[in-house]
Formats: sequence, structure tokens, C-alpha cells
Amino acid sequence: MNGSSWTFEHPWFLLALPLVVALGWVRWRKQPPTLAISSVQAALGAPASLRVRLRRLPEVFEVLALAVLVLALARPQQVDREVLSGEGIDIMIALDMSGSMNAIDYTADEIEAFQGAGKEPFNRFGLARRILKDFIRSRRSDRIGLVIFGGEAYLRFPPTLDYVRLLNALDQLVLDDGRRRPGGADECQNSCTILGSGTAIGDALNRSYLRLKGSAASSRMVILITDGKQEGGTFEALEVPKAIAASPDDDKVRIYTFQVGRSGASYMPAYDPLRGKPLRDRLGRLVYQRPDRPFPTDPELLRQIAELTGGTFYQSYDPKKFEQDFQDLERTTFKTRVQVNRTERFFPLLLAGLGLLGLALVLRAGPLRTFP
Repeated sequence: MNGSSWTFEHPWFLLALPLVVALGWVRWRKQPPTLAISSVQAALGAPASLRVRLRRLPEVFEVLALAVLVLALARPQQVDREVLSGEGIDIMIALDMSGSMNAIDYTADEIEAFQGAGKEPFNRFGLARRILKDFIRSRRSDRIGLVIFGGEAYLRFPPTLDYVRLLNALDQLVLDDGRRRPGGADECQNSCTILGSGTAIGDALNRSYLRLKGSAASSRMVILITDGKQEGGTFEALEVPKAIAASPDDDKVRIYTFQVGRSGASYMPAYDPLRGKPLRDRLGRLVYQRPDRPFPTDPELLRQIAELTGGTFYQSYDPKKFEQDFQDLERTTFKTRVQVNRTERFFPLLLAGLGLLGLALVLRAGPLRTFP
């Protein structure tokens, strides 16, 4: 975003402008010099010539010249501001796609309000995806990559400046809804992108760190978004953060952790056990129910991950808090830089002031010369 404005390097010179105005008023009120003659009767009926009408023009030019020169002394400058978003950071987003990300963290009344307006509430995954898309659109010079994880973790998109393709990759993700194809325990009925039976936080951090290690970016970071505790995977969740804490400064990677969702006040979509499809009411709206068991969480683990690496832990227990926490991350970590270019604009005023002064002197000494 660019913007232009005007300012003065030495604005105190502008205090002289009222004095210039006062000087002009005094000079205008002052009677011109007179010549004593015996009678003016013959001249009373004669029309005033152009020279007579313009006789005070030099005084006007002199006052204008002083005003313009005062403006020049104040040194007007045109200020062009170019907002540069980001610092050339390399970012890996580790996004949880476990089955519990289907949970809805709204109250029953809030769900009713959504459906009354003809909409369905976002589940944890849908909300995270929407917020991440807004975040990606706001970047300018940061390379962003994506790792997704459930029972396993894999790289979905390497760090890139091609935000359009990255956004498309986010749109194409399909969350595991828990249904399985008949006879295939490891095949999602809804063609999910990754199986959601687990929360391999350690594997996700390892894949993210390997993509950032050795990067020449000025800063490197991982944004971990999850609603659960470590379940499954090959690497322990604290293995990578401890390695980062013990590494040289050149290999440092900050990890910012978000625990999304409530532990016991959420809802899940209900499914028809006979048809294997989402259950709907008579109005065609999805039916939500309390989960059979609360989803396990481990905020202390996520806090340790962040603290070991110099990042920040956010406990985003509901959709509104999640949005506020992500905005806080952008405000504090992705500080906006403003590049200011100043262009001096006093020189044309200086030339104009000197030109008016010179013109006044020429007129006073030549065509508009007065006697005595």
C-alpha cells in the first residue's frame, strides 16, 4: 500500500507568514507619496490610465514574494510511504488434520443462530483454514510452506512465494470425517487427504524443521495448529524443540503453537449408522451431538515447545479467541515496515519568490516608476 503526503522540514518559519500579511496590509493602507500643485481641477475629469491603475502592482508582488520565500525557507517535502509487509521470513505451517478437527466449538444457541441464517458453523479445521488463507493473502515477501498431519505427517507444499497455488492446495484438503470404506479400514469413505487417526505432532515438527534448516532467510518459524496431544508418529513432540534449543543461532527456528478448541464443550456432526451419511433434520440442516468422549489435550506440551524455541503458545479455546490470537501473532511477529521517501519541493518556491521579487523591481524601476 502506498501513500503520499506533504510536510515541512522547518515548520517554525511558517510563523513569519502572519507578519508578512501584516506588512502587506500596512503598506496597502499607507498613502502613496504626493506632489503639491496649485490646482487639480483639470485632472479631475480625466480617465485613469492603465499605468495609474497598476501603480501598486510592485507592492503586491513584493508581499507575495516574501510569502513564497517564507514557504521555501520552511522546506516543504513530499513524503511517499510504501508499506512493506513482512521481513522475508520463511514460514512452515503445520496443520492438524486429525479426526477431532471436525469438532464444532460453538454453543447450542450459536449453532442454532448459524443454521437459522441458512449457514453451517465452521469446524476447527474449517476455521483454521479460513484464518490461514487470510494470513497468506496478507503476506508479501515471506515464503510459506505447509505440512499436514494426522496419524502421520507429510509435506503438502514446500516454502513458496506462489501464494495462489498454496491457497489452492489449502482449498483441496479434505478432512477425515471418520467414515471408512467397507472392507478397507484404512480408506476414508470421504476421500480424505490424510488419515485422521492420530496426532503426530513430533513428525510434523520434524518435517517442518527439515524444510527450514539451512534456509538463508532473515528469520525462520513454524506455526503449529493442533487441537490434541501427541498420539502416534515416529518422533516425540519435544525432540525437535530440544534440538533447536541446543543448536547454534544460525539454525534457530521459532515455533508458535496454537491449541484450538475446547476440551469438553464441543459438538461433532452426527452420522446415520445405517446409511453412513451425515444426519440431517427435517429442514435439511446438519445435526450435531456431543462426542462420546472428550478429546485429549496437552497445553503444557505446546507451551514447552514454544518456550524452548523462543516462540509463543496460544490457547485458543473458541473460534473468536483463535482469530484474536492469530491477529496478535501478526501484530507482534510480522511487524509492518514503512519505507519513507522524501522529495524536496522548496526549490520551485524559491525560484517563484525570487522571480516575483525581480519582477517587482523591474516594474518599479521601469514601466510603473513613480515620481517623486
